[in-house]
Amino acid sequence: MIWKWFVPKSSVQNKFLLSAFLLIIVPLGLFGAISLEVSKDSIAEQVSRSNLKTLGQIADKTDRLLDDIIAISNQFFLSAEVNHAFTSAYQPNSYEDAMQRAAFEKLLSNSIYSFNRIRFQVRLVGFNGLRLPANPMMTAMPVQRLTEKAWYRAAVEGQGQIIWVTTPMPEITGDSGAGSGTAFYGVRISKRFESGAPIGIVAISVDESTLNDLYSSAMDKSQEIVIVDAEGAVLSSSHKNEVHRPLTDRTYYNKIRQFDSGYFIAEEGGARQLVSFQTIGKTDWKLVSYTPVSTVLSSLNRLQTIVILVFGIVVLLAYAASYMMARRLAVPIKRLYNDFGRVELGDLSVRSQVVSDDEIGHLTRKFNRMIDRLQELLMNIQVEQERKRHAELQALQSQINPHFLYNTLASIRFMLVKHTPEMIDSVIVALVKLLKQSISKQDELIPIQEELSMVRNYVYIQQVRQGDRLEIRYQLDEEIYAFVTIKLILQPIIENAIFHGLENKLSGSKRLEIIGLMEGQDILFQVTDNGNGMENGEFFFSSGGDQEGKLVHRGGFHNVNERIQLYFGPQYGLSIESRVGIGTTVTVRIPAIHKWEEVRSIEYLNR
Repeated sequence: MIWKWFVPKSSVQNKFLLSAFLLIIVPLGLFGAISLEVSKDSIAEQVSRSNLKTLGQIADKTDRLLDDIIAISNQFFLSAEVNHAFTSAYQPNSYEDAMQRAAFEKLLSNSIYSFNRIRFQVRLVGFNGLRLPANPMMTAMPVQRLTEKAWYRAAVEGQGQIIWVTTPMPEITGDSGAGSGTAFYGVRISKRFESGAPIGIVAISVDESTLNDLYSSAMDKSQEIVIVDAEGAVLSSSHKNEVHRPLTDRTYYNKIRQFDSGYFIAEEGGARQLVSFQTIGKTDWKLVSYTPVSTVLSSLNRLQTIVILVFGIVVLLAYAASYMMARRLAVPIKRLYNDFGRVELGDLSVRSQVVSDDEIGHLTRKFNRMIDRLQELLMNIQVEQERKRHAELQALQSQINPHFLYNTLASIRFMLVKHTPEMIDSVIVALVKLLKQSISKQDELIPIQEELSMVRNYVYIQQVRQGDRLEIRYQLDEEIYAFVTIKLILQPIIENAIFHGLENKLSGSKRLEIIGLMEGQDILFQVTDNGNGMENGEFFFSSGGDQEGKLVHRGGFHNVNERIQLYFGPQYGLSIESRVGIGTTVTVRIPAIHKWEEVRSIEYLNR
């Protein structure tokens, strides 16, 4: 009885919750997820312990490698021939010099033969000027500059003990280290037995490939191992482009620096990695291994597949059990959702079907009433906005026409003194054509060809007034003639160029260039003069703000810009580039349209 009362009268939310909990989807999903997570943690820990054991073995091999490098250094550091070469007067190209080099080559050959698994180079630098092997491209560095190096001071304090240098030593080797293949150096300072004064440097440079051989055989295909020095720089890596790069910028580096060994999971290379690290005993270097978590957990794929299959069966059962309820609840919600989507796209003719008497039914009725009211309000707003826009355009048009007419009549009055009646008559005819085109016609949009015709009539009037001093150039792309524009957007700009830019120019030619061209889906007009220019340099009009106040006195600039933005939106209008004494360029940008309906499309896209 309670069941029959609860289901029909419960809310939509309760009906869906009832369906879900009847099949125990949430508990089953949680059980599967928790089981997988526990298994993942267990496998990750086992792999991490295995990686630590491997890194410990590699660390022991690295310690033995360092012992071998110390042995190589001993052969030169303790050699009587080398110490004699450091203390004797160095004479290049002498017999004694040749004997010293022969002794060095012999020692080097013996070392290479004894330690053939190590790729290394030996550098001997005596404070008497000796350098073995010789490098004719390298200039010997003064002893005073060598003593300023941090590695030198560390080697002196080492009292003949070898120190490990991981930064480049160009003053010793002649190369920068980075890109040379060198991973690190073993450096010792040889001193006089009597006074303890330094007499020379024995440096062993070890190739990165030698370090790479220590761990390359221990890596899986998906695994990566790097060796990092005490400062966080990579000494060796299977990816050569990572060598000498710092590891300190990684967020997890502090964990590696603070502890001798350990493991954790971190983001590296765009994927989650199981990171294990181990300290090398003879140095403060770190062995760091990266194993993709996806590889580590690949063994769980089969179990995960089984869990997904079981969960899929449960979902199918849930669907079968709730099919009738879904027909009653989900279908009307989906229908209402789709209707909302159509309204969002602008279709106000949508009316949703009422199929039930519960919350969904009430919501559907309110939705339909809302669309009716919205459609009514939208119609009222469109009518009001259309009237407002038309009134604003008429007001702006009435502002620009008297100003244009006043300037033109003033020009004709000025010409009465200098020109013949026939010439003045032709100017008046041009003015009549302008008035007919700009004042008499009530069309909101006119062809661009007609706008350019008004420009030519106005320019003709000004050319007669200026005479040979005014040179006009037209560069008009015929492709733009097929489009339309609002009228009188170029004449005020040309008028400003003549009266404010060229009129007051006292010397030189007066040039005015009018350009019209296509740029993508827009049309650009440029009016350029070589007049006096303006001080502010560059101006970009906006729909409001300080720039309007600065430029309102510049003829009809502000008026034209506001008219264009009223029609086409804030992304169109005027921009000005001007330099004092050089001239001014005014750029007008309007959309390429053929009829009034395309203006409405632009307004819709700008909402």
